[in-house]
Amino acid sequence: MARKEIHKIIKVHLKGGGASPAPPLGPALAAAGIQVMDFCRQFNDATRERAEETLPTEIIVYKDKSWEYRIKTPLTRDLVKKELGIDTASPEPNRVRVGELSREQLERIARIKLPDLNTDDLEMATRIIAGSCRQMGVNVEGYYWEIAKGPTRAQIDAAEKAAAAAAAAAASTEEEAEGAPAEVSQEKAEPGGEKEK
Repeated sequence: MARKEIHKIIKVHLKGGGASPAPPLGPALAAAGIQVMDFCRQFNDATRERAEETLPTEIIVYKDKSWEYRIKTPLTRDLVKKELGIDTASPEPNRVRVGELSREQLERIARIKLPDLNTDDLEMATRIIAGSCRQMGVNVEGYYWEIAKGPTRAQIDAAEKAAAAAAAAAASTEEEAEGAPAEVSQEKAEPGGEKEK
């Protein structure tokens, strides 16, 4: 059987059971000549039990307008967050750490990701995952990364906000002082035009 000629490969990240015709997926599929609802129905039926996962997906479109899709392994960041029980990565990975992976957890993630990595060696895979952890602000057992010195972005923002609030308060006090009515000496005038002193 002759191998089909590939026309286009569409790469998207979709929530399990959550494919919809909305952009960017719908327009991309329509432009490739794919019936959008057919794809959404098939994908959602196959991934409904993985609703909490973001699934990297490749949709292969052939010259004859037939198509198929392949679901890759979950995103590394999602696997790390799941292992650590955290919702988000660090806003400043070089300053703020949000957790630490054990060697066992690192290898577990590496085994899951191995089919999609450019290596079939587990040790090399763990190094790749450890590098992703570093970018997330996650420590890894057996690895050491120096934390940058000085205040974090959050601390700088808080200090700037406090300074701005203090300046605004000072300016408001000054305006109130300038706007207060000055005390005027009231002198009573007597008949004849002379003033009583």
